[in-house]
Amino acid sequence: MDRIERAIVMRASVIGRRFHVAVLTATATFPEARVRAALERACALQLVVEDDPAGERYAFRHALTRDVIYEELMKGRVRPLHGRIARVLERMVPSGEAALDDLAYHAWAAGDIRRGVRYNELAGDRAAAVHAPEDARTYYARARGLLPVESGAYARLGEKLRTVGPAESLAKQ
Repeated sequence: MDRIERAIVMRASVIGRRFHVAVLTATATFPEARVRAALERACALQLVVEDDPAGERYAFRHALTRDVIYEELMKGRVRPLHGRIARVLERMVPSGEAALDDLAYHAWAAGDIRRGVRYNELAGDRAAAVHAPEDARTYYARARGLLPVESGAYARLGEKLRTVGPAESLAKQ
């Protein structure tokens, strides 16, 4: 793989194990034709596979492959990429093309306080509403971790964490 192909595949690893070409293209600094060429090369090397017949979604062949590629990115490069992905997903939410949990994760991973708190709290509320306390705890804890301890929002999220109850492992002890 050349340098540009590696950069594109590394950006895909930041999006997740499965990724949409539109999100990858919007967050990459290369034209769609170059992104698709890099994905074809990655498929030939058996790093990724097409995840739908239309060729709009791809997935890393193995989770460990994605993890290794992701780890190659320096920490300083990962946060800005998560931020770009979050902003792209944010624009896709009104049309229903983006999942709230993906948006919450990328905003949190970017360290974007405003978006990270907002979307993780919304995802936590949604998880709590469908009786998924483990997921709700994850989202609320992420959001709270972005805030100063003395803030009202930190206290509000702490209350939501108490409301969903203790972690299963703690409740069984």
